Amino acid sequence: MLERLPLTRAGLTLTFVGVVTYVLGWRFGWVEFMVLAAACLAALVVALPFVIGRLRLDVTRALDPQRVTVGDPAVAILTVTNPSKSAVGFRAIDDRVAILRGPNRDIAKQGETVELEVTGLKPGESREAMHRLPTSTRGVVSVGPAIVAKADPLGLMRREVRQAEPDTLWVHPKIVSVSPVPVGFAKDLEGPTSDTSPAGDVAFHTLREYQVGDDHRHIHWLSSARAGSLMVRHYVDNRRPHLTVVLDNRADAMSPEQFEVAVSIASTLTINAQLAQQPISLWTGEEAVLGQTVGGSTEDVLDQMALVTQVSGEPLLAQGVRSLQHEPGTSAIALITGGRGASEHLAAVQQLKRSANVIVCRVWPEDDVRASVLPGAVALDVDSLERFQVAWNQGVGG
Repeated sequence: MLERLPLTRAGLTLTFVGVVTYVLGWRFGWVEFMVLAAACLAALVVALPFVIGRLRLDVTRALDPQRVTVGDPAVAILTVTNPSKSAVGFRAIDDRVAILRGPNRDIAKQGETVELEVTGLKPGESREAMHRLPTSTRGVVSVGPAIVAKADPLGLMRREVRQAEPDTLWVHPKIVSVSPVPVGFAKDLEGPTSDTSPAGDVAFHTLREYQVGDDHRHIHWLSSARAGSLMVRHYVDNRRPHLTVVLDNRADAMSPEQFEVAVSIASTLTINAQLAQQPISLWTGEEAVLGQTVGGSTEDVLDQMALVTQVSGEPLLAQGVRSLQHEPGTSAIALITGGRGASEHLAAVQQLKRSANVIVCRVWPEDDVRASVLPGAVALDVDSLERFQVAWNQGVGG
């Protein structure tokens, strides 16, 4: 029964004190306790008119924008409307904000409640209230629900009505513009070995059944006679390298600060390749974000990268081998990892270079870059996204 009463913790405490002092005053005849009990009762009676009556307000929320890059401003705009035929006095509106990190959105970090004050509204009148949203950290921000409340000045009683269901703000990793992977990073002169390669260049890949719209000059008549149906030569574009990006998401590979830089680097390479319409695959540890079996737009990729966290995963070499097994058309593989583990990096390069050109980007602590050569690979040692941009354009994209 008590949980249904509009009493706050302070109100419950005051009620308990009033009951105890009344019992003691009545039992032992102490007038002081009876006076204190009466004062508690009077305070509750005075608080009651502040919470009775209609509480209805219509509240809607809009996020501006719904997707931002780390550090960019974002706000929640609450539109409060009085739908009744009578004026509404002062109202407090609580909008709850919590930061979600990782693929499990049900696990939220401790959030905060933003309290907004709305003064009296005439019948049918609307008013906007705005508050800033946290965007300093990559991830997903849950905004809402909005709670409309009536409370007395002493905070003894409070009535709440849930309005404006939660909205989601996506905070994407920061990305920069880099040069595309050059033609020289194609695997070999015969081009990629994927059936999904675009047709139109001079490199022959395989024979396939005729499809409406195919050039009749590409029909292979001898094979057509043997197969009993029209067969055409499938040509592939051997000029476009297929880049596979592997983000090392092991917790022991780098610090959380370095991992944020690594996430931005992996996102930068992927988004720039998509914008340049180059074949691209992206793996975070053992999971494919984008690849042969997983499609997605630039927005889809950035949404996924907003949720990436560090885990206890398999070694870097195993991550690289797994990605190449699932992306057979790969001509260049970029490993984004930490600066520790030089022997591990060398072992990964020695095996992976048999299947593709290898680029190793090692993220070091700020102002502690220890550049070194990795035989068989292009090594980029950086401590920030800006330094990566320069190193990539000079060492790879140039």
